[in-house]
Amino acid sequence: MQLKPIIYLLTGCSLSAICITSIVSQAKADDDVRFICASGYDQQTDKRFPTTYAWTSDGKRPIIRWKYAWFNSQTITPEERCKQVSSRFQTAYNNKSLAYIANGIVNNQAVICTAKKEDAACDTTLLTLRPQDDPLQILDDLKEILRGRATKPIEHSSKQQPVYYKIDIKKFLQTAPVEKE
Repeated sequence: MQLKPIIYLLTGCSLSAICITSIVSQAKADDDVRFICASGYDQQTDKRFPTTYAWTSDGKRPIIRWKYAWFNSQTITPEERCKQVSSRFQTAYNNKSLAYIANGIVNNQAVICTAKKEDAACDTTLLTLRPQDDPLQILDDLKEILRGRATKPIEHSSKQQPVYYKIDIKKFLQTAPVEKE
């Protein structure tokens, strides 16, 4: 009886199974991205604030720390804004429009939104800005975070030409620091 061909066959099957399992696991890990609102610790103030996070199997990556009320509203708390914006990030991620972020105007209000390509219309509004917010500054800050260059999340709570920044969300999810408490 020839054992070598059987051993080669079993080895090949085993390696194939391992490779397929690895590919499926990686694909599943890529899909297991959730944008959530959770309490986050701010070292500067030694306080906790609602924070929009990208949550992966590696941990949570802070994007926006909600320290301020929106329009000094009594009805829209920082936590409520955090939940709304986290949900919008999830929508943009799910519909694959988180390829570009841009500033724009929606319903006569300045917004930060996503677009599937440069110079395209806003696809998903991520956040509506307050009148006192500088859309280009917030857009630039968000770009730095999503490109993995910022060391802390945006602290947030105009009719200018839109600016588009290409975002590699997978790179952000792989390289941005994980927040530890």
